[in-house]
Amino acid sequence: MSKQLWVSVLFLSVILSCGTVGAKVSKGVWWWNGGDAVQPDVAERRMEFLSKRGVTEIYFWAELKKHRPEDIRRFVKMANARGMRVACLSGDVSWIRPGSRGFAVIWEQYLAYQKTAAPDERFYALHLDVEPHQDEKLDDKRKWQLYADFVLRVAADVHSAGEKIEWDIPFWLDNKHVAYGDRPDAPLLELLFDCSDCLVLMSYRDSAKAMLDVSKTELEMAAKRKTRIVLGAETGNTGEGSIVTYFEEGAEKMDAELAIVVKALEEAKVPGGAGIAIHHLGCWEKLVKASSKKE
Repeated sequence: MSKQLWVSVLFLSVILSCGTVGAKVSKGVWWWNGGDAVQPDVAERRMEFLSKRGVTEIYFWAELKKHRPEDIRRFVKMANARGMRVACLSGDVSWIRPGSRGFAVIWEQYLAYQKTAAPDERFYALHLDVEPHQDEKLDDKRKWQLYADFVLRVAADVHSAGEKIEWDIPFWLDNKHVAYGDRPDAPLLELLFDCSDCLVLMSYRDSAKAMLDVSKTELEMAAKRKTRIVLGAETGNTGEGSIVTYFEEGAEKMDAELAIVVKALEEAKVPGGAGIAIHHLGCWEKLVKASSKKE
């Protein structure tokens, strides 16, 4: 381990040293192709890929309106049988806009599904990917305040129904402030930690050191709360710069770097639990395939 990386890992251990022993570090994956729910053979093959690589949870783009409930129930049950729990992945930036009923529709469908599903067919959480920075029509302050208000409403609805809520968030929210409670200028991250069961940080960098470095603020906050935190890794050719993704490094290098991240999180003993996640299944499969051809 390099001196610089050792310093990063040591820093993480120190800032979280007050934490109690958390659960085993989870390994998640974004699975965006909802159509796989109606193709048992495809779903089984892809689950075998994930199972071999130690995945414990899936963020699945479940198209509750488009596909039959029995197909989704079968998919979730199949995953659970392989030791992988499933969250219902959804989200759209337009949901934060005043008057939008986008989330309300999804929420109604989610509750209806959970009500009729058996215990091993239910989603363990609602996993939302709502990224306000993608809305180019709203000014910065306005969009983040709308997002904060949306997060508060969603959390209230989800928790009152006895369900859990997870959010995908970028790693650069440190300087975002919103009106929260009786505070006119509160850190957005504080609100997110207070309202969420899990935050999945898009810590998209191509080394363990860089992933840990960009996650320092969130990990410091996780040390003082019971919110689970997950660090995400990118595998696609995103066109956003080589430092963002493991696309150039390949699957073996990514595995080695993520092993270091996992070790750091295990040693940190994050109170609410911690994990890593891969974005996303389709690109990960291609990365593994490309790496195997080089051998």
